[in-house]
Order: sequence, then C-alpha cells, then structure tokens
Amino acid sequence: MAVFRYCMLALSLSLLSACASVKLPGDSASNDENQAETPTLIQALPESIETFDYENYRYFEDGTEGFQLRYSNPRKRRMASIYVYPVDKENEGLEHDQLVLGSTRATMQALGNAVKQGYYANFNVVDAATRSQGVRTIARVQATYLQQNLASYTLVYQTEYDGTFLKIRFTMPDNESNRSSREWDQFADQMFKLIIEDLDAQGSGASSA
Repeated sequence: MAVFRYCMLALSLSLLSACASVKLPGDSASNDENQAETPTLIQALPESIETFDYENYRYFEDGTEGFQLRYSNPRKRRMASIYVYPVDKENEGLEHDQLVLGSTRATMQALGNAVKQGYYANFNVVDAATRSQGVRTIARVQATYLQQNLASYTLVYQTEYDGTFLKIRFTMPDNESNRSSREWDQFADQMFKLIIEDLDAQGSGASSA
C-alpha cells in the first residue's frame, strides 16, 4: 500500500483556538443497537482491517444519527474507534478546511478536558499534520499520555465529506513499534474510502473521493 506523506501543520492547541469552533459529539454512545435501523455501512465492513478485527457499532445518544464503530487487536492492546456524524447545522456554511481544523480542535479540547477531569495525565501533542487527498484534507494528530500510570499513544485522523465528519482514533501502548508503524495510515485510508463509498451509495456524496 502507499505510504502517505503528511505535511507538518502548526496545529497546536493555541493556534487551533483561532479556527472555527465545531461541535463534536461526545464519545458516549447508546448501548442499544436496536434503537434505529442498522447503518448501511455495517454491511460493507470487512471483518478485519490490517491487524484489527471488527467488534461492534453504537449510535450516539445526542439524536444526530451519528454512530461509532470499533475495531480492536486485544493481543496488542490496540483499539480503533471510528466516528461518523453530520456537521452541525450552525457550521454548514463553513469551508471544508475550516470544518476539518475546527473538528480537530474540538477533539483535542475534549482530550484536554479528560486530562482536567483526571482520566489522563501528562498529555502531550507529539505532532500534527495534514495531507490532501483530491479536494479533501485529512488531519492527523499524534499524542501521548498516561492512563492508570500506563504510557499510552493515540492518533486521531479527521476529515469531512459533503456534510459528514469522519474521525478515527487509535489508542495503544506507547512504544517505538507503535509510533513508527504505517499501519494506522493504511487503516485510516481504507476506512475513509469505505465510509465515503457508503455515503455516495446513499446519495449523500456529491462526487467521488
């Protein structure tokens, strides 16, 4: 698979405060998968992507029809959480890049709030970057933190497609193997492609990716 080149971006929390403030649904989701019709995307998902196996999906509790997917690799203690949710109506007039950066800012703020609440400690943004894929921008942020005194590593990928936000968050132990692996880029590219194809099939996408 292709190795993707991300361009470094001054995407620190201080700079992001100047970007659009985009609403971000909480990571909480309903435990009741029967509360609504199964998302059409679920039927198209492979059982495995790279070294991850599919676990489940859950709808958000905020009534937006957004939902979360989960893939995991228990042996390696790696988890991939995928979020698909509509752009909030008050932000529909923003440009694509503004939406992506604003959503990324909201994600980082949510992680910052988790630190303040004591869920994480020693949170540190390692770097932030973007790359272009056609007319779309994909943001990627890498960070480290302590959770229950365990050194952890997280990557967040975010983009937007015709009024829908797509976000992937990986969590795993912080070690050199995880930091240097290109698997996360490959997983993100495949997952974003699957989601966009599903949106297009539903008539939500205006054009191909």
